[in-house]
Amino acid sequence: MEKLRRLDEAAAAGGGGDYRRLTRRLYPGLFVAVAGMRQGELKTDLDTAAFLYEEVGRAWSAAGDAPPDCERERPDTYRPLCLGPAGGSVRQLLLAKARLHARWAEAAVKAFRGAADGETSRLLSEMKAARAYDLLIAARVSETLKSLEEIVHTSPSYADYLEHRAEAKVSPEKLEAEFVGALGRAGALLGWLPRSPVYYHLSSARRSYGDGLFWYWKVHGSKKMVVSAAAGFERDPLQEMRLDAGRVGYTVVTNWKAAAKYTRLAEQSLAAVAR
Repeated sequence: MEKLRRLDEAAAAGGGGDYRRLTRRLYPGLFVAVAGMRQGELKTDLDTAAFLYEEVGRAWSAAGDAPPDCERERPDTYRPLCLGPAGGSVRQLLLAKARLHARWAEAAVKAFRGAADGETSRLLSEMKAARAYDLLIAARVSETLKSLEEIVHTSPSYADYLEHRAEAKVSPEKLEAEFVGALGRAGALLGWLPRSPVYYHLSSARRSYGDGLFWYWKVHGSKKMVVSAAAGFERDPLQEMRLDAGRVGYTVVTNWKAAAKYTRLAEQSLAAVAR
């Protein structure tokens, strides 16, 4: 908590250079310290606050003074911050979000120590309401990513993949459209979630689907050489990288199998929280 307070004070002072120097001293140690904590609400808010305070530093040199798009923010927690006086710029909004999660973490610590004042109770009620909405958001992300399982192949072994040589159940064009839509929706919703185990599972699932899509197009380009009267044969993208098409194709399948695994882990975490 003390390190987060130092970051907050430095951000409030308004010096981008001083703030970035402080983040270089505190990170990645701050992330490591939070990662070693026991899973729970406190860790979730500390992890999220630490992430957001780091983003504040990045925003100082990346259009942080631009106004935020409040319509894209989470309606129950972040959008009110965005529309209020504290959210006038991208950087200010990131700082307001970080402060929100830091306040929730501090309230959790105070409650653990026996505090029962009105402000602590209010913050805990606010946090619990947000966590209930987290479950709904995470369930939507899970459903969105699971829809991609229906259009890809997940061969159980390399030998099985070599026998069928199929990565997808639909055309490349349909696969691209489905992936772009689903990964875009999932990414937007993930931006609304705090850094909990469910968030990390779903983020890993989304990343694995995206990695698989990248290599899928490499394999597809290797299979289908395009002839041009002007340029002749296009070069095989896998040959240029000295990669075997069969191995890369199975890498696609492996990525998509990993995505399904992470989605299942997220569902198990959601079920455990619901109980």
